[in-house]
Amino acid sequence: MAKQKTARRPAAPTSATRKPGLLGAGLLGRMGRLIYSHSHLLLAWAVVGLLGWGLHRCWLHYAPSVIHRPRYLVPGQRITISPTPEWIHADIRGEVIRNAGLDGQLSILSADFVPAIRSAFLLNPWVASVDRIVKSYPPAVHVDLSYRRPVAVVEMSGPSGTEMLPVDKQGIRLPAKGLPEIRKQTLPRIGNIVGRPPEGQKWDDPRVAGAANLANRLADLWQRLYLVDILPSARPEIHGPDRYFIFNLISRGGTRIVWGAAPQDGPSGEASFATKLKRLKQCSMRCGPLDTVRGPAVVDIR
Repeated sequence: MAKQKTARRPAAPTSATRKPGLLGAGLLGRMGRLIYSHSHLLLAWAVVGLLGWGLHRCWLHYAPSVIHRPRYLVPGQRITISPTPEWIHADIRGEVIRNAGLDGQLSILSADFVPAIRSAFLLNPWVASVDRIVKSYPPAVHVDLSYRRPVAVVEMSGPSGTEMLPVDKQGIRLPAKGLPEIRKQTLPRIGNIVGRPPEGQKWDDPRVAGAANLANRLADLWQRLYLVDILPSARPEIHGPDRYFIFNLISRGGTRIVWGAAPQDGPSGEASFATKLKRLKQCSMRCGPLDTVRGPAVVDIR
């Protein structure tokens, strides 16, 4: 019996056997679909852009009448700040709201809201920096503040007698009324200074900044060493390229401690802050507390 021959199926055309015309037609088709999809995407973006531009123009037209509606204005009682430290007895929040006229005048929708709040608080002499402003709805705002700390007082004559003007570590004048009298009496006293800047401004006299820096560095030991006054020299010392003032510390017993230059202005060859402090402690241990007249008249720790 004769075997039947199985008919072979023709092989599928490969890239090598396809006709050039069919290959080109497929490629053109794919390119056409790609261009068609991209054109739709570009058209969609154009529509979104035009819509956004139109909404922006519409907002610019109606914004003034919207943002100042009463429901968006922040009342004074809903303006809060960081707790004030124990050395400040002034009502900083109330002063800023009153002086800047913030009660019910600022809208949380206004682009000027945050800059206006920041500027208003930075004008207060007790405020060192505005760290964060958080607004919310119903209209309210909380302001995180860093406060200046008094490190010394500048003792000078005034119309009503001797005045104690507090300064921070940078020599910026702080309000005397906002500081308890008992605290003024315990702070280092800076003498030999004339003139005064407005509250919140830095003294032009570099001796105030130098004395304030020294008082800040000695704050933890000031009472234990029975120190009272910081007296800068009237004229600077000039040694070659170095120009600096000499600072004397006066103890409760009247001992004059020749400290030398302020920590940031020390000339070459003068002992460091740590070395001077070590010598002062050794003197106190050797001679006894510097709170009586039995102490040495002068101690030079340079």
